[in-house]
Amino acid sequence: MTNYESIEFGVDLVKASQAEYDFLLEVQGLECLRNDAVLQNAIRRYESLWLPLVASKTENINLPECFLPPIDIAWVWHCHMLAPHKYAEYCLSLFGNVLDHSVTKSTDAYESTKSTWRLLYPDEPFEVSSDLIDGNILHIQLHQSKSDSFDLLEAIHRQQDFVYNIHLPHYRDTKFLEAAVTRYKKYLFLKKKNPAEFLVPCYDIDLVWHTHQLHPIDYERVTKSLLGRLLIHDDTDSDRNPGSKLSNAYGRTSNLWKNEYEETFATAGAMYRGDSPKGRLYLLTPSDIEHISGRKSVIVINSISITKVNKNDKKDVKLQILRTNLFQQSTLIQTLSGKMGNMTWNNQNLQFTYGPTDKTIDFKLTARKKLFSGKSQTIGEFQERFGQLIYNHELQNGGVFKSEGNMKLKNISSEAKYMVSGSIGRLFRADTILLLEAAGFEADIDLPSNEDELWGPVPLHKSNAENICHVASHSLRRLDGNVIFTCRIIHSVKMMTSVVQIFFQNKMAAVAHVIGTEQLPMKSQISGNLSLNPSEKERAILIKTGEGDSMILVGKWTGFVRGVPGIKAERGRSGFFGIPGNPGHLEIKVYRINSKHFQREETISIPQYDVLEFEGLTLDFQRGIITCNEMKIDNILHYVSFSFSIALLHVLCVPRPANWKPGESLKPTLEKRGGRTVERFPDEDITFLMAAGLHCLTPSNHYIHNNVNANLCARCASGGITSSSCGIGIGQKLNAIDTEKDCNDGKEVENAEYGGSCGGCGGCGGGCGGCLSVIKSDDIGGGRGGNYGGGGGRDTSRSATSSYGSSSYGTSNFEIVHSFHTSCGSSCGCSGGGDHSGCGGFCD
Repeated sequence: MTNYESIEFGVDLVKASQAEYDFLLEVQGLECLRNDAVLQNAIRRYESLWLPLVASKTENINLPECFLPPIDIAWVWHCHMLAPHKYAEYCLSLFGNVLDHSVTKSTDAYESTKSTWRLLYPDEPFEVSSDLIDGNILHIQLHQSKSDSFDLLEAIHRQQDFVYNIHLPHYRDTKFLEAAVTRYKKYLFLKKKNPAEFLVPCYDIDLVWHTHQLHPIDYERVTKSLLGRLLIHDDTDSDRNPGSKLSNAYGRTSNLWKNEYEETFATAGAMYRGDSPKGRLYLLTPSDIEHISGRKSVIVINSISITKVNKNDKKDVKLQILRTNLFQQSTLIQTLSGKMGNMTWNNQNLQFTYGPTDKTIDFKLTARKKLFSGKSQTIGEFQERFGQLIYNHELQNGGVFKSEGNMKLKNISSEAKYMVSGSIGRLFRADTILLLEAAGFEADIDLPSNEDELWGPVPLHKSNAENICHVASHSLRRLDGNVIFTCRIIHSVKMMTSVVQIFFQNKMAAVAHVIGTEQLPMKSQISGNLSLNPSEKERAILIKTGEGDSMILVGKWTGFVRGVPGIKAERGRSGFFGIPGNPGHLEIKVYRINSKHFQREETISIPQYDVLEFEGLTLDFQRGIITCNEMKIDNILHYVSFSFSIALLHVLCVPRPANWKPGESLKPTLEKRGGRTVERFPDEDITFLMAAGLHCLTPSNHYIHNNVNANLCARCASGGITSSSCGIGIGQKLNAIDTEKDCNDGKEVENAEYGGSCGGCGGCGGGCGGCLSVIKSDDIGGGRGGNYGGGGGRDTSRSATSSYGSSSYGTSNFEIVHSFHTSCGSSCGCSGGGDHSGCGGFCD
């Protein structure tokens, strides 16, 4: 066999990989399959019942598509086959032949298998019991595994995080999987040429490799004919730290791949995503949700008294009772009349509903300025906050209250005493209102990336080196003063990441962090809709909770137009109308995630002043108010994370002046252009955006464009557990909008420069930021470096024959509009490969 293209499989690995993806998501959705007692029982059922059933039927029915076991047995069988040599040894020792399996099944496989099971094992239920699925672990039979040389339970544990790493929709995309099957062929052929090397696959290859192993007969045929032996799948190494076996092997794999195929090994959307957040983040309990939930009740004031020293004062007074909400809007409840010397009002029965938006009940005592004057003045006032009552769970079924205090009277040196008493009705759930109490950022906080407890489930290069970050911790309070959540914002330009951490009672309950094309594919790689295009200034954030991934937000600044003043026509010269400017806005695509599928994207635009409504969330950016609908309170943690993530995307994507420095205002220095005021998105007046670090040093588009782009090739060649792609993309050129740059005939030139740029690191869809009006691409304005080879940028400020680079690496699939084409060369520091020429990441 002379090349990888001659490798043929007896299985449609694209369709089989799609079926495998569906199966793995079904497994991930069953929490009971993470319980060791349930798994031990499944191993018993698999070894004692299932495999003997399969062995007894294979003589008559040699169609593995006809056997569909219940999910618990299927999961054990799956993990056993991913150690193909151990699975073969086990089958041969007990049954005399290897029992085959197919990921794809016939339509009647489940019912047919169930009927056979019931005939053979009438006393053993076929399906997993509902008690186990619901987490009710009853008595489970003890079982001694028949495999002394292979620990099936440990094998199952190792595969649980693999499921998390491929839980993105492009791993089911036909176009993406077709490329993955080709890369799997290349991987096998590279193994043939380097039999002694421990080669480490990316996750696209690994999914196809796993799927092929789940067809043990064909897998044995292909690998033995190609390699002369059964290819062992070793998933026992999980240490990805620098210098580890996996890290070193990944570097060697990258070099061998590049030397063999003249393309980089890493590919967008196929790198290590980190460990699952399950078990690493606090899960809110039903009791926590009750504690967080808003409350409302009917308050009845029966008695009010104000006691003054001089009880003989007969001056007429009025007592106004007003309800004030969090927006400082007041509503009159009642006005009571009395005499200064006898200010007691009994049996009033003043009823009103007090809820989560109510701030205070204000009592204002007024009197006429002069005896015969119609004008009144406030001579004293006090406030009552009933929030402590409606959030007192001891009053769930209602109760009574009495409040006393002192009130200062105007123009009287002594104080009066007041008393208010009444009753509170039964408490009912209401909307939850949280107010952002923002704190300042500290700019010198050292957070080493190897301190997992500081970062939470964020995939980072592990190092104990100094990592100076900008950090702020904000509070989200209810109107009763209780802090419900604490939100920590971390910006690290050294690690090129931004992180949002949400704490509930000092326990980390949610994390949101920047992701790039190490996790998300480019648009050209897929036929679906969840992709990332950094060269269109897109940024992405992944939200995680203790239940797993929650949402992916992909943001982009759109609609920016630099205004151009018009010119009045004069004799001998034509005039033209000016172009109105527009500061633009943030547009976000929202992808909701659950254990079984991704919901279709929803696009939202972030208004300048208006309140944003999303599902059960109402978000007032400017005032810093989060409102969660009472019917959606179970989603409160997702909504809080979502709110800060949107603010973070604004900070990363918003246009800034080219010479802007951290700490400076973003307001335009030029107030007017012609006769028009220069507008800017009013983000400095918006509480949430300032709390997200608008003025801080962050890995924003502006920072990357001005500080990182020139070094992207060198940075993404660093290898490691994740891509060093600045949260934008593997080898991608990212351009930013300069809000004060001189215009070119009134047109903003985006995604292009007057100067060449290298094509990035090729294999990951390396971007070509140069080539102004030279190269067209479906992904990147200004040129693109192909799926594997990095397309080079041409310096259009030079002569037509001037270009950068001469490396032969990189066959590009962009369309050449003009008659010249260059590829990324050694001047960018990546075409020579190096020890880690790909963009970091590897998988089991």
